[in-house]
Amino acid sequence: MTEQHASGREDAIGRILMEILLPAVGFGLGVGFATQDYPASLITGLAISGAIYVLDHWDRAFLRPRLEAVTRDWLKIGMEMTFSLLEHTVGATLALLVCSRLFGFQVVPSAAWIALAGIVIAFPIVHGTETALRYYRRLQDKERQEEQLRALTAQAELRALKSRVNPHFLFNTLNTIAQLIHADAAQAEVTVERLAEMFRYILAGSERGMVPLGEELAFVDSYLEIEQARFGQRLRVDRQVAPQILNVPVPSLILQPLVENAVRHGQGPDGRVDVTIRVQRENSQVTIAIADHGPGMPSNHAIGQGSGFGLRNVDQRLRKTYGEAFGLEITGNEPQGAVVTMQIPV
Repeated sequence: MTEQHASGREDAIGRILMEILLPAVGFGLGVGFATQDYPASLITGLAISGAIYVLDHWDRAFLRPRLEAVTRDWLKIGMEMTFSLLEHTVGATLALLVCSRLFGFQVVPSAAWIALAGIVIAFPIVHGTETALRYYRRLQDKERQEEQLRALTAQAELRALKSRVNPHFLFNTLNTIAQLIHADAAQAEVTVERLAEMFRYILAGSERGMVPLGEELAFVDSYLEIEQARFGQRLRVDRQVAPQILNVPVPSLILQPLVENAVRHGQGPDGRVDVTIRVQRENSQVTIAIADHGPGMPSNHAIGQGSGFGLRNVDQRLRKTYGEAFGLEITGNEPQGAVVTMQIPV
């Protein structure tokens, strides 16, 4: 048996002890004190504990997910504790009534109040405290995820800045500018301006976690204009962007690595580089797809393989920002090439 299976079994045993058996003993002793019939009382305690357990799991499955829409923390905790009180009260009352009819015992009024007080007050307080602690731990986990996201963002910005000034990119761009100075001075000036715009955007990215989609696309356009000056007619870009979604906020520096990947690896058999940028809204999501007509990727290729960090970093940032269901997806293009797709919730 692996350590993971052993740990899972220990957790299951612990949950049974904490959520059913120990409360059952406590309830049974309380009822036994009131009825002086301890065997029947222990069975009654198990019934009470089981009823509360069922109601609690029903609460977790149906009610608590709907509380995620509540933005005020104090209201959310208060509602969770109220649900806990109702679960204990309703579950204990129903089980106690059924078992009293089943076993035929009578509860002395004074002792019944003592038992009921223990059921209605003591256990909900303990359960409510556990709920509050669980919610506090959830907040801590969220803060840790946000801290990891900030670290990933800073890392992405630093790596993006380094990748922009590495010899391969910078020397090619400077050589292109040097050639254009004699052949097309106006285009050389535009290329210098686009390079400066890229640096300004990257350096300002550390102060802005989310930016409008239109600004990200403008940054991509600056990059593509530089590459266009170098590749000339061999680079063709097809933009299919719905204008009504340009204000949708997206993480900064999230698109350019995908476009750069398509330019670097998307050269077709004829030497041309065809890149398609499709941005459209589908219900409550914005779908962004970057496609090329290069050799494509192996069918078993996974994001993060190889020495490149661009796709892996974008995938991690998307998952940290929107959840595990919103990572990158890589599929084949027709007739050849690759398509990298991301979903952005609106």
